[in-house]
Amino acid sequence: MNTGIALAALSTATTFGTLATYSPKIWRNQATLRPRREQALMGLALILAVMGLFLSPGPIGYVLGGLAILPAFLFLLGTSTSGLPAQKLAVAVGRPAPDFTATDADGQAFRLSDLRGSPVLLKLYRGVWCPYCVAELAQLDRHAKDFAALGVKLVALSSDRSDELAAFRRKKNWAITLLADPALVVHRLYNVQSRKFTPKRGPFRDLAIPTTILIDRDGQVLWIEQATDFRVRPQADAVLARTRALLADDATLLADCDVCAA
Repeated sequence: MNTGIALAALSTATTFGTLATYSPKIWRNQATLRPRREQALMGLALILAVMGLFLSPGPIGYVLGGLAILPAFLFLLGTSTSGLPAQKLAVAVGRPAPDFTATDADGQAFRLSDLRGSPVLLKLYRGVWCPYCVAELAQLDRHAKDFAALGVKLVALSSDRSDELAAFRRKKNWAITLLADPALVVHRLYNVQSRKFTPKRGPFRDLAIPTTILIDRDGQVLWIEQATDFRVRPQADAVLARTRALLADDATLLADCDVCAA
């Protein structure tokens, strides 16, 4: 084996070995804000691949080098441009959540105000093509019974079309209402849109800044959490704990108000 092939093979092994260790973090919703180790390894893989290609490694070497370069480059691009703007939402804690209509995965009309009387956990996410979004929602669905015990309705809205959501729901069968907003009408109503690279209907278009909004039974916003990096999402158990605490506080406040009124 000549040196060029050896370097190309090493770069390929480094690239896919790094992906193999990092991918489970995505699917467990445990991606870190700054994956420095993985970025360094991908940078090394790029250097090794380029060095190997310059040494004329032959057909096999060129194939191995190409296999390493593309995913390593995309990983570095994605993890270095995943930051999101600090954008002021058109909604605030203590204020009513803007009402909206959207279409669900069955193609039926959905209206937020129709859920009045029940707390709502509203998730605005990028799309079902985004592995970070899927990991976040999957983790949330594993706690669906805990949220249901609190009376909380789980609602997730993205820029996907209804037919895309229908196909996705058949695979997942989640206890989450999936809503379509392909024209980003609701996203702009809440001001959670940001232009980013996307492999779906891209290469660049407006996508949701991943946002969690807890709405009480009267339609008032109790809590907002917005991502600053699209790879990093809140853990579902932490969201559940925060929801439980806020709803308990809200119930206590209502009871105190009833006592004062009496």
